[in-house]
Amino acid sequence: MHHHELFDKGEGVMDIEIRRATLEDGDLIFTLLKEAKLPTADVNGNVTLFYVAREKGKAVGIAGFEFYGNDALLRSVAVQPGSQRNGIGSQIVDMMLDEARKKGIRSVVLLTETAKDFFLKKGFGIVDRSAIDNDGMKQSSEFTYTCPTSAVCMRTMLAQS
Repeated sequence: MHHHELFDKGEGVMDIEIRRATLEDGDLIFTLLKEAKLPTADVNGNVTLFYVAREKGKAVGIAGFEFYGNDALLRSVAVQPGSQRNGIGSQIVDMMLDEARKKGIRSVVLLTETAKDFFLKKGFGIVDRSAIDNDGMKQSSEFTYTCPTSAVCMRTMLAQS
């Protein structure tokens, strides 16, 4: 059996590496957020820690974390338009959750308007915003002004090893 046949079903297993973004990644992050219609107003603050996913050295997606004590806010998950629909977003989220586990984070929260079903598949559950008891997170720009009230709040609890 030829190797490539296994991976042609849209679930391509890509050789993706993810790492902390550097200053040089700023333009890329901004462009991807704009293309994905995600908030850019507050990305130049020092609150969000961005990660860039690369495949063969080419940036294919980004994601950001904001850490509030033992909780992390996952935001700005975006995949390059040419690389969408082939599992990259899913891999990025998996890698981000691994990263959170390594840091001892107990729960990851996100706000989304468009990707609810995607995150349900990734193990997130829908919660009421009032269930988020982390004051720092509640005062974050995502919660206070960049995400409309129509955005769905979701959370996953990470098993602590």
